[in-house]
Formats: sequence, C-alpha cells, structure tokens
Amino acid sequence: MAIGCRPKLTMGMERRIFQRFPLALNGSLFLCRAKSGERLSRPVNCQVVDLSKRGAGLILWQIIVDNLHLFFGPLESDQLILHLTIDQQVTEDPPLTLAIRPLWFNRILLEEQQPFKMGVEFWKKIGEDEFRRLKKPARR
Repeated sequence: MAIGCRPKLTMGMERRIFQRFPLALNGSLFLCRAKSGERLSRPVNCQVVDLSKRGAGLILWQIIVDNLHLFFGPLESDQLILHLTIDQQVTEDPPLTLAIRPLWFNRILLEEQQPFKMGVEFWKKIGEDEFRRLKKPARR
C-alpha cells in the first residue's frame, strides 16, 4: 500500500475503534427534546448487548413509539435526542441514564421475533467510574 493511502472501507467491514464488552443488561429508550429534555415518548424496553467507551449495541423489539421513530427521528433532527436508561441488576447502584445518538440499525431476520439491533454513540464521553460500573457484568 502506498504511503498516505487508507484501506477502502466496505460494507460489513469492522470499523470499531474501542474494545467492545459483551453484556446482557436491561434498559429502556425514550425520545426527548434536545434543549429542554422534555420527554416526547414513553420508554421502550431494550437490552444492552455490548458496550465500549464510545457507545453501545442495543436490541429492541419496537422501533416506533408514540408515532415517533427512535432511529430516524434523532438522526434527522438536531431537535431530538435519545436517552438510554440502563438498569444495574448486578450492583445496588441506581439506574444510569445517558444521552445517546443513533449510528445504525438493522432488523435481525434470523430470529423468530425479528428484533431490531441498534448501534448508538454516547452524546458525552462516559466517565471512567460509570464505564467500569457498567462493564462489571461483562461476559468474559
């Protein structure tokens, strides 16, 4: 490869920068106004299936709630933001709520219920203590 040339990225090619930790934590997603924080949708249950310092992978069974699309709404408007509340089942810590932005989503067609998988990025950098607390139950 010539100096200064980058490898061409193709669909399906791994682009992760940070190590991912597999998890199985219950959570919920809800849509809010970006500036005021006003809730615009009821919470939708999800499962956090992996975590990195930059974001998370989520599984959810509903992508449209209260006539709002949880992926395209915040992706297409800077007036909307998603919040993810993660239950701390393993520890006695209270649930943690993080502002997130969606990066991609897909439908898992091979599973009977055909859930959605969504990749999200944390709006603000997650603190080291919060990150350690969340990844504690990671499967090794």
